[in-house]
Amino acid sequence: MIKNLKGGEVRKILPRRDKMSHKGMNGKVMVVGGSKDYYGAPILSGLGALYSGADLVYLFVPECNFDVSRSMYPDFIVKPLPGDYLDMKSVTPILDFAMECDSILLGPGVGNKRQTMEALIKIVSGLEIPTVLDSKAIQVFQDIKEVPSQHIAITPHHAEFETLTGKEIRVTGSVSQKVVLVRTLATDLKINILLKGPEDIVASEEGEMVANATGNSGMTVGGSGDVLSGLVASFMAQGLTGYDACQTAAFICGKVGDELMKTKGFSYSASDIALEIPYIIRQMTI
Repeated sequence: MIKNLKGGEVRKILPRRDKMSHKGMNGKVMVVGGSKDYYGAPILSGLGALYSGADLVYLFVPECNFDVSRSMYPDFIVKPLPGDYLDMKSVTPILDFAMECDSILLGPGVGNKRQTMEALIKIVSGLEIPTVLDSKAIQVFQDIKEVPSQHIAITPHHAEFETLTGKEIRVTGSVSQKVVLVRTLATDLKINILLKGPEDIVASEEGEMVANATGNSGMTVGGSGDVLSGLVASFMAQGLTGYDACQTAAFICGKVGDELMKTKGFSYSASDIALEIPYIIRQMTI
């Protein structure tokens, strides 16, 4: 068995802000996502990044999502990509702008068109900054020819993990089986993995492992995973390793869910999770 993550350990990992810092020093996060059918996912990821301390959050979304993304929150800097979904036309502007950022999140709401997957493979292969892959972007490892050199974290749920590996890994299945499969994939690909579930499992590219037990079944609500991936990207932009970012994000997101359950039962939304994040982080840093 692997150990459960404790609040005291997370307190030690959490980024601490330099009182003399200026805008941009605490992380610039780039979120690439959205499609004609899924405009909300990159917004929720952006909220996760913003409310966990990132100074600047950029949303790169298809033109069909541009107006709604720009009007939702004035805190985001929104950039339009041509068309109704991510494709090869978006690769160059994304890679060019990524050089100005501290981390990038790819995948929330991108859909599963073939052209989108081709573009994602090209983008991941061309990046040099810490990278988080969520949703369909996780599947680039099925086709990518050479594992990229930058630090990478992926945040799959069980079905996404099964699709990537071809291995059955039931939500209610053996923890020891999950540990073996997750550690093997992490060390083989040299990536960090946050396997989401009733008990999260986190693995580093060196094979370190930890489980996280915070959270509750209210977190099955749509969009909670998008918020979580935004947290991971934010913490990586603020200087945490991929492994530490995954641990910290999993614990805090679950802790938020536990606090919301006290007042709302299981009837809370992904937006509720995002908006509660600052209060939990404050509790853990004072």
